[in-house]
Amino acid sequence: MKRMLVTHATSGLVLSLNAQVATDRIVAEIRAGRYEARELETASRLVEPGDRVLELGAGIGFVSAGVMRNVAPAFYAAVEADARLIPHIHETHARNAVTGVEVIHAAFATDPAVLAAGSVAFRRHREFWRSGIGQDQPGSLDSVAVPVRDASAFIAEHDISVLIADIEGAELELFRHMAFGTLARIIVELHPQRFGRAGVREIFARLGAAGFVYNEALSAGAVACFESPRAISTTRNAGLRLADQDALP
Repeated sequence: MKRMLVTHATSGLVLSLNAQVATDRIVAEIRAGRYEARELETASRLVEPGDRVLELGAGIGFVSAGVMRNVAPAFYAAVEADARLIPHIHETHARNAVTGVEVIHAAFATDPAVLAAGSVAFRRHREFWRSGIGQDQPGSLDSVAVPVRDASAFIAEHDISVLIADIEGAELELFRHMAFGTLARIIVELHPQRFGRAGVREIFARLGAAGFVYNEALSAGAVACFESPRAISTTRNAGLRLADQDALP
């Protein structure tokens, strides 16, 4: 299928797509510069040059390309469960002269039962951003089995300091069983339409119990930022609140 290249208006990044995974609506969002602009801005402010980054839900490689260009962290792994998007991630990186990103096709999980099963059902949609684990949106195409990898083990083995997650509602299950290990900062897009306000409260409670604080200054809308106290710099501590239920955005 013919590949198209679309320039993201606000970042200037060139993104790879085709008609198998994108509609005119997605192309328009990219051309207008709205597509994941907030996520990239937040990640570029929170990630530091010495960080080791794990991104779950890499999409077509926009955030990974932007963070590598803007910050150049020491290590970056971009994980995507939708096999259709892997060639687009590589092409997006190539078009923007981004190198050194480890691109992984898998679903990262922490639930022992899911890890024991070895794979998870992933629902694919014509609009790639509506695909996901546990998704069943109108217009879904099919369900495919995706290999599972242990997120906690990967964090420990690679000394990951920053987690970026946009996994369409699977973040609640991810945090329920996660061993946070070396993580110092977390950027997560929340999907309360999948798990309700109670699920958002549970995420805040679990991160708070693990010692993370909510960075209100860097968070916006559904994009929430958390930092461990040891990672908070004196120049970036405005707006920090304990990651408890009273800090809900």
